[in-house]
Amino acid sequence: MAKETKISSRVADCWNTVGVWSRAQEKCEKLAEHVHCRNCPVFLEIGHSVFERVAPSGYLSQWRKEISAQENRDNFKNNSVLVFRVGCEWFALPTNILGEIANERTVHRIPRNMNRFISGIVNINGEIKICYSLSELLALNSVDGINEREDKYKRLVVIELDGKHYVFLVDEVKGLAWYGDSELLPVPATLNADNALLLAGSINKFDHQIAVFSINKFQEKLEGAVS
Repeated sequence: MAKETKISSRVADCWNTVGVWSRAQEKCEKLAEHVHCRNCPVFLEIGHSVFERVAPSGYLSQWRKEISAQENRDNFKNNSVLVFRVGCEWFALPTNILGEIANERTVHRIPRNMNRFISGIVNINGEIKICYSLSELLALNSVDGINEREDKYKRLVVIELDGKHYVFLVDEVKGLAWYGDSELLPVPATLNADNALLLAGSINKFDHQIAVFSINKFQEKLEGAVS
């Protein structure tokens, strides 16, 4: 430490006062030998002393806190979603709008119903609800490119938005997943442009690329199906 103080007091920042970065008429005599201050032993020794200094009190602990906080932000998985399949595609909806997941049951056709977006009506806990057809709403192929799944995998999903219940049949429920905002990726290229507008992005979970619905856009699509 004493050596560092001696050097600092003797040369200060000579590279700025008489060195290559100064505007002085008379330059340091050592430049004739070293050409540039970077090659001078004095400059190198001062540089080494900077890196060898003891950090100020609390400096390292503060940086540890900053790095730890950044890692926690990057790893924070603040979004919980239900993952399900319709046709060949995988989708996700936030769990905070999830009302119920029920086993498949009879969906009764509505007489003279010409709306392809409506599969029919279904009994949910003693109440009659409209059952929407997501495959029609999203213009999806049923099961092209994958094996047929048994009916036992099908489920009725009930969600609640603004006090309204929406029911639709899915081909398979995979389960719940968590992801952080930094994990959200662009929408899958396999979806058409109209469907892409309904999505907030996609995530990679369960070895699948899963499209995450934008709730507001999804609700608008459901409402538009019956208007």
